[in-house]
Amino acid sequence: SIKISPSYGYQETKNRTISDYSTLSDQLTKINDGNSDNATNSKGYNFSTNILFRKKFHRRGRTFSLNLLGNFNNSNGDGMLQSVTGFYDPAGSLINLDSIDQKSKGENDLKGYNARAVYTEPIFRRSLLEFSAGSSYSKNGSAKEAYDYNHTSGKFDLLNNLLTNDYSTTYNFKNAGFRIRKQTKKYNYAVGLSWQHAEMTGNTNSGNTSSVIGKDFNNLLPNGRFQYYFSRFKSISVNYSTNTNQPTISQLQPIPDNSNPLYIKLGNPGLNQEFTHAIRLTASFVNPFKNRNFFVYLALQETQNKIVNNDKINSLGIDSVMPVNVNGVYNMNGTVSWGFPVRFLKGTIDLSSNLSFYNGKQLVNNEPNNIRSITFGPEIRLEMNPTDKLNLSLSAGLNYYDTRYSLRSAGNTSYFNQDYTAEIGWQLPKGFFAATEFNYRVNNQQAAGYDAKVLLWNASVSKQVLHFNRGELKLSVNDLLDRNIGISRSTNQNYIEDNSVKNLRRFFLLGFTYNLSKTGLTKEGSGGGVRVISR
Repeated sequence: SIKISPSYGYQETKNRTISDYSTLSDQLTKINDGNSDNATNSKGYNFSTNILFRKKFHRRGRTFSLNLLGNFNNSNGDGMLQSVTGFYDPAGSLINLDSIDQKSKGENDLKGYNARAVYTEPIFRRSLLEFSAGSSYSKNGSAKEAYDYNHTSGKFDLLNNLLTNDYSTTYNFKNAGFRIRKQTKKYNYAVGLSWQHAEMTGNTNSGNTSSVIGKDFNNLLPNGRFQYYFSRFKSISVNYSTNTNQPTISQLQPIPDNSNPLYIKLGNPGLNQEFTHAIRLTASFVNPFKNRNFFVYLALQETQNKIVNNDKINSLGIDSVMPVNVNGVYNMNGTVSWGFPVRFLKGTIDLSSNLSFYNGKQLVNNEPNNIRSITFGPEIRLEMNPTDKLNLSLSAGLNYYDTRYSLRSAGNTSYFNQDYTAEIGWQLPKGFFAATEFNYRVNNQQAAGYDAKVLLWNASVSKQVLHFNRGELKLSVNDLLDRNIGISRSTNQNYIEDNSVKNLRRFFLLGFTYNLSKTGLTKEGSGGGVRVISR
């Protein structure tokens, strides 16, 4: 068989961010303050084609497949940045005023392909030997021109050599490996090893200077999987995998990004690739006859040469951040779920909880800052069917977040989020269906003005139409109370940030859906007639 899947996309984007900011010292004296206006406009396209060829030979288990993928992306745009920042001495007196009035334009271009071939050969009984080989190539170009405002001419015609650059990179990737697979009624396993070679080359032209960045990586990547079946509906599996992550162009490119005057991004040509080990355990115990289920998922991941930020903060509060490699970064997460029937309520209860632990590291002025973060969140959900035409659902969840830093413990943070939901679905006569949903969110222990309690009410009415109920006409309203607002918190070694975002609030939507899959043929009656029915 051969399958060809082309894809094309076109997009235009306009962004504008207006910010007021200030930075305080540990003694709460002002270090700097200012405002900025940053706007970008861009448009671009992406085109890709995936070709998959598969062949099955006469001998059972002998197969060959070839997958080819080609990518072509291009985007270009322009930007405007205006900012004024004042810097103060410890006594609070203004010592310097810095302003930026700048326009820029740029273009990004990507061309590449990816090819992978797999051959399987049966060996022994119920076993397969799998060979694979792959190759990929991509070339990415990025050009940017930045111009400062010229007060003499009244135009943006002063070329800023520091921020102007023409950067291109090529990335070659080759791998080859084998894997042994075995399948029995009680268990299956797969064990393999692959070799990987990657080359990355970058060329930078900025002002009157140019440089070449070259990286070469070789790795052996083991992998394995084992799954055991206690019965048809009860199993446990263990999966081990390794993978690499290459530094991005912006992380390698030694050109500063000053779109945020207090947060200057610098590249690091000396970055190495990340190498990750991951092990996952999954257990599933289902009793479909008694409507009971129990699931467990556990994962452990450790990353060598993890790419993190090194923040160098000067006395004026300007943060020059550069990516660096560190070790000792790992995370664990798990989920447990238990479901069982509640017959007197004509429904089921599902109890679940997630737990994650992250041990990371970043740098502040070249000093290691160890980060430990814990997230815990139990949830209970009740599904009820009082009648054949009425569905009810109630759920409640709690999430606890705690983050600790070895440096600057003033940034330590812990808080709760609560979420409550009620859903009702009602099958009405003549093919009508009504549904409504209430969601109540509580965000606790955040900055003043951000302890938002948000009640969302959504509702819809739908009607099945056309022959065999192939069509559905649906009128829905989102946020009936017009109260939706987005509240979120992000933490970093240098700051805690609470965000309040005005979301799209109340709106009505009329939609139509046509189902192509509702077909079926059954014989009806002794006359041998055929009737098409909905499935």
